[in-house]
Amino acid sequence: MDLLMKIQKEYLSFTNQEQKIADYILRYSHQIKNMKISELAKKIGTSDASITRFVKKIDCDSYSDMKFLINSSLQQEEPSSSEEAADGIYSYYQNVIQNTQRLINIEQIRELIQEIKKAAEITIIGASSSGVTAEIFATRLMRMGFSAKNYSDPLWMLSKASISDPNSLFIAISTSGTTKSVLEALKLAKQNQAVIASITSYSENPIAGVSDYSLHVYNTRFIDNQRFANSQFANVYLIDVITTYLLEDKKLRKQLERTRDTTKFL
Repeated sequence: MDLLMKIQKEYLSFTNQEQKIADYILRYSHQIKNMKISELAKKIGTSDASITRFVKKIDCDSYSDMKFLINSSLQQEEPSSSEEAADGIYSYYQNVIQNTQRLINIEQIRELIQEIKKAAEITIIGASSSGVTAEIFATRLMRMGFSAKNYSDPLWMLSKASISDPNSLFIAISTSGTTKSVLEALKLAKQNQAVIASITSYSENPIAGVSDYSLHVYNTRFIDNQRFANSQFANVYLIDVITTYLLEDKKLRKQLERTRDTTKFL
């Protein structure tokens, strides 16, 4: 795992000051290769000593060592400097896809697919915008013939978890991996021996901690572009990957085609 992915993975374990440093490094990684430590400290609003401590915490020998490892993580080409809106959007989505692709674990996906196929009932949960993504995922599974439902209301999540059993599969979508309502529902489902899977953006987080299958995506808050608000794009990309693997099954593909034929004029 390269250094930038390591910083994202360990992000939730950082102090507030360390997260402030991590935010800047992850968002502006292309810009720090020629910065002195004092210049970086000034831009972040912290001290040289704080940055030095952060460097040690992420297992780098020195500030120069950190810069070298970050540069090694980056692509050869620099991000587009064009001010055209279309170019900026293209660069944004390309960045999200490339970084999410680096986090994808195909073995975990294939194992999750087997759980999806054998589950008597699939419940997909998420709050706020992640709840919208949960609906997208559930709809795709329903069109393939699975018994899948989505919930974003905390009470409905808990109610569903309370009647889950070992034949139930819960899939949680949470960008932070810390959403309280989602975590509480998963803990309850876990007590009932349901299978738990999650899609989060930090490798080490409470929701991933209670999951049997933990998938990860790139967190879009770390991209140096505040004009875009699609925080769910990485999640939807991973869902595309999962459903594409599911459609390798001829039976599921035929069921999806049948559903499309039935609803194409609606």
